[in-house]
Amino acid sequence: MNAKRFGLSCLAVFAFVFFYEWIFHGVILKETYRQTASLWRPESDMESYFIWLTLGQLLFSVLFCVIFLRGYKNEGLAEGARYGLLIGLIFNAPNLIFYAVQPLPGMLVVEWCVGGTLEIAIAGVILAAVYRP
Repeated sequence: MNAKRFGLSCLAVFAFVFFYEWIFHGVILKETYRQTASLWRPESDMESYFIWLTLGQLLFSVLFCVIFLRGYKNEGLAEGARYGLLIGLIFNAPNLIFYAVQPLPGMLVVEWCVGGTLEIAIAGVILAAVYRP
């Protein structure tokens, strides 16, 4: 593993995930969250938990890169896209479980699954692009 490329890859993936999540959840899904406000913390409370959200995204980004590099074959952007798609699909399982046990709107779960899979597939492409020699 090349430490410099690894660090840059983690940073690039984290930056993408951070901004994608901000746009996806904070802009695109904002009205849906407003309509289902009883399911979430009040917005003022969420601000005090922002560090936990950021740490979670950072932890995801680093582990996403570590796992990718364990099987890295230097096969280009397609390798990153395949990896990101598989990880994105794995993330759909908890969304379906949440739907079964929480009163979430079905359309919100669909949006989480589609948007999340797209996000992580793109993150895989970014990872492959930044890490490649």
